[in-house]
Amino acid sequence: MMNRTSPLRAASLALSLALGSGCVPDAGRPAFESMAYLAIVEAEDVRPAGGPALETLVAATRTPSARLRAAGARALGRLERADVLHHVTPLLGDPDRVVRAEAANALAQAVHRSPGRAVLPLLLDRMVAEEDPVVRGVLARSLGRLDLDEGARARVARALVDLTFDADGSDAPPEQLIGVVLGMESLTRRAAGVPADGSLASRLRALLNHGLTDDPRDSTGVRIRALAATALGHAGALGDSDIEVGLRDPAVAVRRAVASRLGRVGPAAYLRLILMALDDPAEPVRLEALRRLADGPRNTVACEGLLAAARSDEQVHAHLAALDALGRPCPDPREQEALLVGLAASLPTGASPDWHAAAHALRALVELSPGQAAGLLPDFVRHPSPFVRAYAAEAAGSMGDAGAVRALLRDPHANVRTEAAQQLFTLEGRRADADLTRVLNEAEDAQLALTLAGLLVGTPRSDEVADAALGALERLSEARLQTLRDPRLALLELAKGVGDARLAARVEPFLRDYDAPVAEGAAAVLLAWTGQRYLAAPRRQARLPYPTLDDLRAMEASTVRLHMDRGGTIDLRLLPDVAPTNAFRLLSLAREGALEGLTFHRVVPNFVIQGGSPGANEYVGHGAHTRDEVGLPVHWEGTVGLSTRGRDTGDGQLYVNLVDNVRLDHDYTVFGRVTRGMEVVQSLLEGDVIRRVEVLPAS
Repeated sequence: MMNRTSPLRAASLALSLALGSGCVPDAGRPAFESMAYLAIVEAEDVRPAGGPALETLVAATRTPSARLRAAGARALGRLERADVLHHVTPLLGDPDRVVRAEAANALAQAVHRSPGRAVLPLLLDRMVAEEDPVVRGVLARSLGRLDLDEGARARVARALVDLTFDADGSDAPPEQLIGVVLGMESLTRRAAGVPADGSLASRLRALLNHGLTDDPRDSTGVRIRALAATALGHAGALGDSDIEVGLRDPAVAVRRAVASRLGRVGPAAYLRLILMALDDPAEPVRLEALRRLADGPRNTVACEGLLAAARSDEQVHAHLAALDALGRPCPDPREQEALLVGLAASLPTGASPDWHAAAHALRALVELSPGQAAGLLPDFVRHPSPFVRAYAAEAAGSMGDAGAVRALLRDPHANVRTEAAQQLFTLEGRRADADLTRVLNEAEDAQLALTLAGLLVGTPRSDEVADAALGALERLSEARLQTLRDPRLALLELAKGVGDARLAARVEPFLRDYDAPVAEGAAAVLLAWTGQRYLAAPRRQARLPYPTLDDLRAMEASTVRLHMDRGGTIDLRLLPDVAPTNAFRLLSLAREGALEGLTFHRVVPNFVIQGGSPGANEYVGHGAHTRDEVGLPVHWEGTVGLSTRGRDTGDGQLYVNLVDNVRLDHDYTVFGRVTRGMEVVQSLLEGDVIRRVEVLPAS
């Protein structure tokens, strides 16, 4: 994402150092600050271990500009290295509260993947001196997510309980309390299965009532109660009475949080609480109840609840969840069979987007009555939607119809072939290798190639498969896309296991690959084949361009509007102040029209929707990777995040949080939020198409 040297940006940072000395006129300071900020963005993106880029980040923490000091602290934390702690620690006492908050978060991020003992005393000591409630909340969040031993966790738990109170013994200010409860949620989640300290559980239980008398439009009290319920659930301390209280809460988020724990309810209260949740007016709450019914005993009450939702729930996600659950037989399965057959037989012809009920009904019917499903399968195999044909491949595999699976293995859409390949291997094991190898010989899709590479590990057809693996690797590599890393590495690994030194000449060019991990993978293959060490010498290609000052201003003043094919619009505001490179990428894709005609291929109710893939799957993205830009933004409902497959592997795909997903914090990047159209987001279904995208002035 950069030309490695940017004299203009380096100069802008140097100029920013003079901002407090009067060398820059007041009128010009905002522009100079923004130019310096973009210099920090470039330096951070290098993930420097030393040299000028690291010096730039350290220098940023010493500027007179609070904005730049905050950006420098954030960038150093994102390096996730303990050797930068001494550069960040002084900022805990910065006069600006935003800088202090970023410093606290950066210390925790620096040790995110290592023991947190090194920063524990720093954060605890600062807590004593800190007076600002927002910063105290961030300190609490940072403490709660440290990787600590049992004794240190207990110390943190006591500190967090103390932070929930103000000096007079009343509840701490909401802006502090929300951070503290986020810390408690992290602490209990990281120690899952370890009983919570008694005072911690007691305080969380008291917070289940926090803010009940406040203005219902104030989301902070709702989030505190929901997080308290979630933390109690992590700790195994959410009792039946707590769940009943939560199910009567006026806020949907709280009721959903406790409903997700219905599977832990004791037998005496189970029926009453399940029926309460099933009768809830909010679909997210009913969804959790339906999931618990699906996993529980298949008795008359469970079947009546599932059948009622499958027949009459007007909200589509609850309807589909009930259909999925009807694959297990009821005591008298005749009614559910009739319902599933009727819905599966109602599959729309043509390109209608309303195929979901029929597809889910078929999947359930396959488990309940394979014979009846077999008669309906041909309509699904011939359907124009590749999403429907993928369901057909799954159904054919489940009912053992190898002929239908093989037919779908020749489908024109790669996602259908991927599902068919998985099903054929499940049915036939190594007997499927010839068919899988044939498909690999033609594979040009990343997810398909990755799937086939995994299925063919251990095959005895060594020469043929090695040739097919290297052929697929060569085809995928022609596009020179960094986002193809995973399948290309998988193909190298497959070739290593089945090939030999006779193929070395085909692997040697990858020593100079454009993606360093692939070049290193090629060296490992050649070492395994020949016993000789080869030098990986990757020729890295230019990364994506950085945002300019004009781009930064555009991101700050623009709304990205998605027009959905089935109606409705979704407005997204970008967050260039914390995630500039990923916000800029979405703005660029929107400007280029690169998202138009793409789908939301992944829809997980009460979790996320994900989309923007040119291949409508997890492994086909947009060219080069972008770096993660994790930070303080919380994964609240409606925030927009960056889909990745490991650190620093953003590929232009996005997800929208359908609920508060705080467990994603600090591992995934939030780079935007939905400002209008959340009801459209909540109604989206698998395969829904983005018809048009426009960039508008922010409203």
